[in-house]
Amino acid sequence: MYVGACPKLIEPRSESSVKTVVSPNKTKGRIAPIRVVIVHTMETGESSNVAENVAAYFARASTNASAHLCVDNNSVVRCVADSDTAWAAPGCNSDGLQIELAGRAGQLKAQWADEYSKDLLDLAARQVAAWCDKHNIPARRLTRAQLRAGQRGIAGHADVSAVYKRSDHWDPGDNFPWTSFIAKVNHYLDGGGAQPSKPATSKPTAKPGDWPAFPGRLLSYRPGTALMSGADVTTWQSRLKQLRYTITVDGQYGPMTAAATKVFQRAEHLDADGVVGPKTWRAAA
Repeated sequence: MYVGACPKLIEPRSESSVKTVVSPNKTKGRIAPIRVVIVHTMETGESSNVAENVAAYFARASTNASAHLCVDNNSVVRCVADSDTAWAAPGCNSDGLQIELAGRAGQLKAQWADEYSKDLLDLAARQVAAWCDKHNIPARRLTRAQLRAGQRGIAGHADVSAVYKRSDHWDPGDNFPWTSFIAKVNHYLDGGGAQPSKPATSKPTAKPGDWPAFPGRLLSYRPGTALMSGADVTTWQSRLKQLRYTITVDGQYGPMTAAATKVFQRAEHLDADGVVGPKTWRAAA
């Protein structure tokens, strides 16, 4: 709460796609090895620019607080380098990585299950998976006894408050979907691609003429391949979203889009190479 290339094919958002708004509210370096990821909520409403707004808040010296990453439904903003100590969870600042999620600790289960939160949690899980891989952190939620004992894993700000008694914050709240979130982190850590946001047992029907003909140029983020226009990328991303894959429609064909494309191709029994050619394009009709 703000008040007060991967060897396992995790495919998190690349650093080039992560915005940076540097916070002065940090301690340079670390006095202890990184061993825990702490999940926070920003105590904000849900909108597409919350991560940027909270990062700007952390950028004020008068705020006297910060986090390593801020995440909303379509963006990730870095405020503090992993190698530096953010000021977010007293008791687990020196050895913790702090991630702020758009939303409120008081959200109901249904509010954590809406489309906005699904996209948010998917982005956050990718980032946490990358951290777990980089810093050898088990993708598990720690009990408070394990946190107190100095074990490695993932915890909430509420757990830090209860164990170290240096704050009264209770985010990310009693209804935060820990089980599904940790499962999603493990999915990416184990090399999984983009997950459908819902079980996609059947595709939405498309009327003849609804789906345009293949544009004639391959769609891929790989260097050296011919790229479709931004409009064609947007068309493809929009179709994947209609098919219930978790994806951000931004007109940029990056690793996240390629990962979702591979999952789609596997479901259609096509070569899962992440490149959209005529067969993949037609299969989406």
